[in-house]
Amino acid sequence: MNKRGSALILGLFVIIVLAVLSSSFLYKQINQSFLFNRYADSTRALWVAEAGLQEARNSLPTAPAPGNVGGGSYVVTVIDINASGKYYNIISTGTVGSISRTIDAVVSTRDVSSDKFPYGIESTVDIDFRGSSMVYGENTPTPVAPKTRDPEYYKQNSTFGFADLFAFSTAEIKALSTVYDNTWPSGTISGINWVIAPSSNFNGNVSGSGILIVQGNLRITGTIDFDGIIYVIGTLDMAGTCNIQGAILAESAATVDTTVTGTADIEHNAAKITTALDNVQYRSPQIVSWKEMQ
Repeated sequence: MNKRGSALILGLFVIIVLAVLSSSFLYKQINQSFLFNRYADSTRALWVAEAGLQEARNSLPTAPAPGNVGGGSYVVTVIDINASGKYYNIISTGTVGSISRTIDAVVSTRDVSSDKFPYGIESTVDIDFRGSSMVYGENTPTPVAPKTRDPEYYKQNSTFGFADLFAFSTAEIKALSTVYDNTWPSGTISGINWVIAPSSNFNGNVSGSGILIVQGNLRITGTIDFDGIIYVIGTLDMAGTCNIQGAILAESAATVDTTVTGTADIEHNAAKITTALDNVQYRSPQIVSWKEMQ
């Protein structure tokens, strides 16, 4: 009897020990699973915050609306540092489940300015004015007289560089552009447009705003009404009807003069140049500093 009682007690003791060990193991597994899930949510929250940061870089100078990605959500605040339009503080908070992580970054926009475009027309070769062509600007006395060619607003035999003016290489700008390959645009255009010039003259009709790059020779026998910047990588001959408010530049390796004839009306307009440069200033802003807020 005593032996059977002892065996029963011993059996109960073993069962209790096994139960305690099992409970401890189960608790450890549950705890590890909980910690793993929190770690995974924390990692995902950081990447969601990164997604918010990238969205903010793409939407400068304004902040993007709150968004959802990867099973989480982000909220972004954008602050124009010193109201300069050059540096922006971006604070992005990503949340997954109950876990939130916040990134504090400073980005710089592209170093572009209308000050780099001080002329209505600028060329690397001589400029030959003919006909009733006009060049004038903000400081030209008004009313502007016919055939006014204000020397303050044109420069010939100049030196300038594409990358310095636009803060992008030609290849980078082309990648951001609507490209016309061996054809001239027509109708209304806006934003950044890149034309690989055909051999024929431009004899169509185009209007619009932004930045227009012409790769090749441009001889205008049609009509252009454009607000912004026209940049010609080749020779320029304006023989048609041209109304330009902004700036036009000709980067020519040839010795052929830039010719301005017909009824060309070129008005230097810093405000419209600035608006055109907005198309590149906020593209691919560079991260100056990055930290996670605790």
